[in-house]
Amino acid sequence: MKIAIIRQKFVLYGGAEQFVQGYIQQLAEAGHDIHIFANQWSPSNHPNIHLHHVPAFKLNSFIRTLSFAWFSARAVGKESFDIIQSHEKTWKQDVYRVGDGCHKEWLEQRKRFLPALKGFFLSINPFHRLVLKLEKNLFESGQCKKFIAISKMVKNDILKHYHCPSENISVVYNGVDLIRFHPENKDRFRTGIRNELGIPENSTLILFVGSGFERKGLKALLQSTQYFGAEDWRLVVMGKGKWNKYLQLVPENLRSRIIYKEPVLEIERYYAAADIFALPSIYEPFGNANLEALASGLPVITTRHCGAADIIQHKLNGLVVENSESAKEIADNINILFDQALRQSISQNARALAEQFPPEKNTSEMLKTYQEIIPLKANRPA
Repeated sequence: MKIAIIRQKFVLYGGAEQFVQGYIQQLAEAGHDIHIFANQWSPSNHPNIHLHHVPAFKLNSFIRTLSFAWFSARAVGKESFDIIQSHEKTWKQDVYRVGDGCHKEWLEQRKRFLPALKGFFLSINPFHRLVLKLEKNLFESGQCKKFIAISKMVKNDILKHYHCPSENISVVYNGVDLIRFHPENKDRFRTGIRNELGIPENSTLILFVGSGFERKGLKALLQSTQYFGAEDWRLVVMGKGKWNKYLQLVPENLRSRIIYKEPVLEIERYYAAADIFALPSIYEPFGNANLEALASGLPVITTRHCGAADIIQHKLNGLVVENSESAKEIADNINILFDQALRQSISQNARALAEQFPPEKNTSEMLKTYQEIIPLKANRPA
């Protein structure tokens, strides 16, 4: 098949972008002709992967989003493709992968944490109004044939906010590299990373991975540290954001136990060094980091507003926080995992859960969706 993939940019440390890159590589290896339409992307040496630069005016987020949507639609329209799959809100696609979730639901969740006046200004912000207009057109115009939600939560969010036929939305979970992310990494990397970070072997290490600290729930996680029941713990925060601002949320006497790091490529080494993974997001379509942590054999603490809660059974293979704004509830769940015996049991179940989501399964389900769409395109009136 000749497949067009629209994605605005590739970031080395971005979980969503890395997933897309891996997925594209699998399609190319299977012999499909892949054309990537992007503003920023890393070059590929694979003969079946072709890059097409799409311009975007970067004056501000409004102009960047609008210009990329326009230029990308124009670019893919110049050629004929069996499938056009977009990961962005644009005007010309057969499949829209809702990897960034439902923007309308994200704004609703975000407003819960803002003063009324800030919430009002958020509602009238031109950028958000543009995104909502593009989103409504995608889900309600009938021009897009299929929507791929990366969790049941995202599908439910779409149905909650838009008039979109349920049968047009398929839930296809992301896959995870089960070789790269593996519990055996502890034997190779744990001691070295802990030495690098200055963390003793007997300290319980909690790991947070994610950029966009507000959405990922870092505020409540940092505030939760004052309620921890154990004395010997460390928290590693890895991501991009206004760290100095967030560090002020931690009681002064606990700040020395928190380590901040910029994103790294070899993230699997840090999962291997950790004992607990916490990502108490305000709104998360799924969170690839959750799957990576599970595959690494880490107990995952997520929230009800994260798509990963679809697959996690509380206290069996992870823990689910019901109220993402409650620092006390987050701490209560972390305190449960200070019990090493329980942590070990959940760790084994976490790996078993991750093994249900190999990348090949995701690719197979996506190709099945493509095959369903191609006849519909062929029968469409000229």
